[in-house]
Amino acid sequence: MNKFYYIADKNYSRKKVDLSNLKVESVQWTFENITVDEDSSPSELRHLADFLSKKQFDLVINLPMRNGGVRRVSNFMTHGYRTRRLAIDYSVPLITDVKCAKLLVEAMRMLGRRAPRMKTHTDCMSSRTMIKLPGLIDIHVHTRDPGSIYKEDFASCTAAALAGGITMTFAMPNTNPAVVDHQSFALAKERAVLNARCDYAIYVGASSDNYNITPELAPLAAGLKMYLNETFTTLRLTDLTVWIRHFQSWPKKYPLCVHAESQTTAAVLLLAGLHNRPIHVCHVAKKEEIQIIRAAKEKGMAVTCEVCPHHLFLCVDDLERIGPGRGQVRPILGTKEDQQALWDNLDVIDCFATDHAPHTAQEKSSEKPPPGFPGLETMLPLLLTAVHEGKLTIEDIIDKLYRNPKRIFNVPDQPNTYIEVDLDDEWVIPDAMPFSKSKWTPFAGMKVHGSVHRVVLRGEVAYVEGQVLVNPGFGQDIREVQAKIKPQTIPNGLMVDVGCQSRPDMLPSSEEEQNSMEICFDGNNIRHSEDSIWKKDICAQLQNCILNKTNVHFALDIDSREHTKLLTTTQQRTISPLPISNATKYKSDSNPNLQLTPVPSVCSIHTSHNIIGHNILTVDIFNKELLKDVFNLAESLRNAVRKERPLDHILRGKVMASIFYEASTRTSCSFASAMERLGGRVIYMDGSTSSVKKGESLEDSVTVMAGYADVVVLRHPEPGAVSRAAQQCRKPLVNAGDGVGEHPTQALLDIFTIRDEIGTVNGLTITMVGDLKHGRTVHSLSRLLTLYNVELRYVCPPGLNMPDHVVCGHFVITPQLMSRAKRKMVVMHPLPRVNEISTEFDMDPRAAYFRQAENGVYVRMALLAMVLGRA
Repeated sequence: MNKFYYIADKNYSRKKVDLSNLKVESVQWTFENITVDEDSSPSELRHLADFLSKKQFDLVINLPMRNGGVRRVSNFMTHGYRTRRLAIDYSVPLITDVKCAKLLVEAMRMLGRRAPRMKTHTDCMSSRTMIKLPGLIDIHVHTRDPGSIYKEDFASCTAAALAGGITMTFAMPNTNPAVVDHQSFALAKERAVLNARCDYAIYVGASSDNYNITPELAPLAAGLKMYLNETFTTLRLTDLTVWIRHFQSWPKKYPLCVHAESQTTAAVLLLAGLHNRPIHVCHVAKKEEIQIIRAAKEKGMAVTCEVCPHHLFLCVDDLERIGPGRGQVRPILGTKEDQQALWDNLDVIDCFATDHAPHTAQEKSSEKPPPGFPGLETMLPLLLTAVHEGKLTIEDIIDKLYRNPKRIFNVPDQPNTYIEVDLDDEWVIPDAMPFSKSKWTPFAGMKVHGSVHRVVLRGEVAYVEGQVLVNPGFGQDIREVQAKIKPQTIPNGLMVDVGCQSRPDMLPSSEEEQNSMEICFDGNNIRHSEDSIWKKDICAQLQNCILNKTNVHFALDIDSREHTKLLTTTQQRTISPLPISNATKYKSDSNPNLQLTPVPSVCSIHTSHNIIGHNILTVDIFNKELLKDVFNLAESLRNAVRKERPLDHILRGKVMASIFYEASTRTSCSFASAMERLGGRVIYMDGSTSSVKKGESLEDSVTVMAGYADVVVLRHPEPGAVSRAAQQCRKPLVNAGDGVGEHPTQALLDIFTIRDEIGTVNGLTITMVGDLKHGRTVHSLSRLLTLYNVELRYVCPPGLNMPDHVVCGHFVITPQLMSRAKRKMVVMHPLPRVNEISTEFDMDPRAAYFRQAENGVYVRMALLAMVLGRA
């Protein structure tokens, strides 16, 4: 009979299951209640790892804990994470899915003693379906900051956005004070710089008298927002002549967004047509509104629109459940007919937007409740539920929350940004979502399918299973980022300004104006400079090509293929600006249940790097992007090694020269292993058996060995010796340690291990202990860690100049000492650990130094492949 062990953990609720036919033994979790004194013996510290290492478990069932509708952070060292990690490390079958656990127990109960023996050779099975999507863009968010930060602020609002899979928000201007001039815009920007966790842009609001000021703010803003109907603002415009002045003054190349309901929608579309300018209609809610927008698009008008989840998923029939006060929103909830009209016209809808408008639960229950719903944390689960029900597709979500907003608002790329979504997660929306200050939601009690598992923003893990990991201030103003992007060159020398979004009718009219402007081409406008060699007939030819396009204020992708296509063909626009493509979905090698939906330039890993043929002498050559390249490649290579996939084609025919003037185990062997796993060969030289004994200089030895090899790995006891040798070496040279100077590859594998063990580097407190004066590993590591948001602490003897026999043994890591340390941490060491870490600590899951040493192979494999141009 198989033995099943129930692991006692006070953080997990126990479910009633019939285990009468199973042999169950209880095992106490000893991490929680270890009491250590000087007389404690190692046997008293025996814990779960002992049972697993001796294969006393046939199966471990460990279910991630639920908390407020989302799951706990599996990357952190929680009790559950330790259980799962130990089970994997010791190859004990593991079940983490509650459905699978229930099915197994029920099946074994039904089989009784006839249950077959467990097939322990099965490595991994999961019932989850995970997909990877680009970071979503919400173009309509009310942060309430400045002025009403008790309702919401940039920190809480952007935390809620990340929890909802949104990596970029556009903040509305109806704050206190309203964002209508330079001073108020600067105030809102200051608040965002200090507190935003995700990327952002800020709207400027149209008032009755600021139409002369707003054009100056246009390049800095998300767009101009005009409030033409009643809502929660002091910016409502009722005078048609003011509308006209704003339409005339706001530059046509920048987005103009309107709050227009019912007949006002028709009026503002007529005005936009008369002024021949593009316009974006916010939160369309009624049947008549979507019908007039469809008609305008069919006539070729440059109009786009958005719809909010609460108008798709709620109607007036839901007010009884929500309550009349809490149900107040602008535009108001429509009828069933209005709701259905929105679903029937999805091809007309360009964007989904939350119109996140938080008010406290007390305010919404008052006699005069302000209008507005919170929605950042619930939008994506609701849309994924519609996908589950067949109303939407994943491509619809990508189009309306990424591709279309990006084009309509001329949004720059967010490099290495994506989200991972669990399509199978079924949960009920609670009364209050965890991050918004509003602490209520109109969708409470609704059952949804799908949740956000992970959010990666610009290469940093920003959110994982219920935890926001980036600090306030991590977000960037996308307009500032855009301003820093230099114009690009396309075929025939045409300059491309990615920030420009002009219309054909904005071309300079006079020759004087033409001569004062530089060449700019974004698909809608051409301008040329005085020094340009371009002839007017060429400009006219290009202009004619562009004029054949429908007037849509989208900035085109800055891609030579797109521009070539523009110069030779005429494109017709569908009603919705981006037709849905039949993107191929494929499964991840590391997780067969993770379906990856390819999205150009967003979900793909950036693989270009600039270290081909370069020396690796110091960590100073690395930036965040290059580190991501190295770590991503190392992770891929590690997965391939563990799955026994051949890699010997990568560096086949290449030779590495291993030159070590100092004794080495891990560095020399891991470099050799890395080279040989990639198909290369290794030649060796050391100071004790080479011509060094005859007096040959370092420079001569390295020069000779470089003639035999394609890459040189060098360790030398003298600081600066590696750099000196590199000046004479005609092949790429990698520093494997130079005295008390640097050890860059050790620092790389250290950070790779931290990311692997904990899930992120940002936000950590990292303590370095020991002889820090002469430790080259900590020299490199501390410098590399300055690229991250970490707190570094140093623990060392006074002066750092005590004799070795005093330093060694003075700081010793023991199980007794570590019982006072955090459970959510790891212990790392470059090894050897002579008199610095007790062997009794090795079985502790926090002991990461042997896994750290193994990671050295994969990081060095990645570096060798990249330096030799085979990555």
